[in-house]
Amino acid sequence: MTALIKYKYILIITALPIILSFRFYENEILAVVGNHKIYVNDFKTRYEEYLLASGIKDNIVTRRSILQNMINELLLYYYDDNKNIFNNPEYHKELEWARKQTILAFLKDREVYAKITASDEELRDAFLKTNQKVAARHLFAFTEEEADSLYNLVMNGASFDSLAKQIFTDSTLANNGGYLGYFSWGDMDPAFEDAAYSLKIGEISKPVKTKYGYSIIKVEDKVTNPIITEWEFQKKKNHMRQIIRLRKKRDAELKYLNNVVDLNSISIDEKNLKTLFSMLMQNKNLENQNNKLICAKYKNKNYTVEELEKRIKDIPVFHRIKINSLDLLRTAVKGIVVQDILMNLALKKNYDKDTEVLTTIEKYKRNIFLKYKREEIHNNYKFPDSVIYNFYKENSVYFKTEPQFKIQEIIVKEKILADSILTLIQNGENFGILAKTFSLRKISAENEGIIDFSNSTQFGALSDNIQKSEIGKVYGPIRIDNYFVLYKVLDKKDGRLKEFTEVYDLAHRLLKKEKSKFIVQSYIDKLSKNVEITYDELILSNIKIN
Repeated sequence: MTALIKYKYILIITALPIILSFRFYENEILAVVGNHKIYVNDFKTRYEEYLLASGIKDNIVTRRSILQNMINELLLYYYDDNKNIFNNPEYHKELEWARKQTILAFLKDREVYAKITASDEELRDAFLKTNQKVAARHLFAFTEEEADSLYNLVMNGASFDSLAKQIFTDSTLANNGGYLGYFSWGDMDPAFEDAAYSLKIGEISKPVKTKYGYSIIKVEDKVTNPIITEWEFQKKKNHMRQIIRLRKKRDAELKYLNNVVDLNSISIDEKNLKTLFSMLMQNKNLENQNNKLICAKYKNKNYTVEELEKRIKDIPVFHRIKINSLDLLRTAVKGIVVQDILMNLALKKNYDKDTEVLTTIEKYKRNIFLKYKREEIHNNYKFPDSVIYNFYKENSVYFKTEPQFKIQEIIVKEKILADSILTLIQNGENFGILAKTFSLRKISAENEGIIDFSNSTQFGALSDNIQKSEIGKVYGPIRIDNYFVLYKVLDKKDGRLKEFTEVYDLAHRLLKKEKSKFIVQSYIDKLSKNVEITYDELILSNIKIN
């Protein structure tokens, strides 16, 4: 017997990925929401994507949950007042942004990633490396110049042990000569790894550029699995192919970009760029006389200040607010030029009409709508003041002022000098006098290195260290950028609980965040009372999942 069930209570599971597809297939109807139908193929596509992404095994409870999500989404999209969302310019900017990024991602996938290959020789080499562990030590430098100096010292007889003590702030690496222990293929930065695996035991590399800086590597040992079979290689071959293609991806993208775009032909008029930046920062429209000024050129294509202003204002706000300096604006303008070139290539190949692209765009469109809808539901929901107050009292840790710290610091440029100053302090020399003599930050040096009570965040990269520090104990030297810092906490003031009236809005926001699931469920409950909702439990149970 077919079970037709009418919904009286709808559960929305906000933790599930929301991927919509309102394509109608000529197959069995699984559920009906008002005048809208959910077909078996719609559900099956969604459900299989979720199982693949989550790793959860197929079961009837999860089937019901996914179907409930699909029903809820239809309710929100078709049976509620969404005019504020549909009239929101930022909403439309996000839709257009998602459309363009999907097309460009497809171009990259087809023209770059799909063409990356892995030879049998590469696969076998990778397989051997996965069966070999390497033990190495390294010396690290932020700049190539520093790395070259370290390399020359090593080549002239300086030991890793002595140099590690000078360059590492991490006490373990400083005291063990930069020893990293054993690692396997795939554990380290690819450039570091490639260099280490290519060295013989005892060999030392020239400076190797990694994404972190530069490393000089010395291989101490290599241990290989003594039994490696052809059967094991064939079993892991596809996995090896995936890893190799991913490792090649960045270089392939750069190669492709250099082939289709002559980056040296992008020119920027710095004066007009500053005009554009000034107007963007003031959030004003450009004066008429500035509109036609040429800000950027690429071969025969000119980009006026007016056009670039509009293009940048059309970027969704979560990306647009990041363009907050002249350097970032320059990068953004170059990005617009490159994006135009790539988009033209994609359109010539009709990638914008590809079924996979169109399906993905629809998914993004629905996800963006649901994001705005959830925000609208949360913004319009109001808890009683008594409930907000109870939340405030029960979660007082969120509503305290930050603790404040009074510290004393010494900042110097050379590690050797920092180590020497630390030795003097340990031998009884006055911290304040040493700060006055050596510290580079004048404003604190004139006050014997003392910085009066401030929030820990005011101390930048030292913030986490300071919060964990004991009062009166000297810490360092700690490397911050290209400087070395010694410091001690002189005093600390604990934070105070703010008055309820001071944090009312914050408490309400945090309460809404905590009760997000309840708020959305309550809203959908009200919607569902006015819409007839049915689904077929027997069909749901019997859908064949791949």
